[in-house]
Amino acid sequence: MPNRALRKIMALDLEEKILNGASLAAFLSVFFPWVGGEWLGGDVITYSGLGFFTSFIGLTVLLLHLYILLITFVPVTGGPPIVQRRNRDIVRLLAALLASILTIAIWTVLTKFTFEFSRLQVHFGLYGTLGGSLVCLLYAFLRYQESKHSVVKELFSHEEDQSHAKKPIPPSMEPEEHRTHL
Repeated sequence: MPNRALRKIMALDLEEKILNGASLAAFLSVFFPWVGGEWLGGDVITYSGLGFFTSFIGLTVLLLHLYILLITFVPVTGGPPIVQRRNRDIVRLLAALLASILTIAIWTVLTKFTFEFSRLQVHFGLYGTLGGSLVCLLYAFLRYQESKHSVVKELFSHEEDQSHAKKPIPPSMEPEEHRTHL
């Protein structure tokens, strides 16, 4: 069973792999340090996305990326689809958009906070979450555009019935010369 699921995952489109890989990277980056340094009392601190005063937003970003991953991996492993196939791309786009906006909001708050307390700094976990969220958003948008394009293409495709198609005209013979020589 796990081998079959792994084969299905490897058979996904490149865009799907990148989208889910970026979401997984952002998901894991929430657990890495987001902010750290020397606090006012001289204590050295380090907080992940689930610590500090931004933990609620970090938890929301974590759950959004988990949801994006589950939309793909639950049906691949044999479970029921979480979202209907026709709505999957728009739901992932909205979840990735929300995760990106929240990550940018956290980044701006923590950047302002580190300017006030000069011994604190933003760490790589926040940059990983931001990068993963933005790449996930980009590929979710591309998948959404591709799905819209295919719907329009299906709407306007006119496949002609081969039995009623006109027979091709045989190549014409050399045109006759109708001019008379004077």
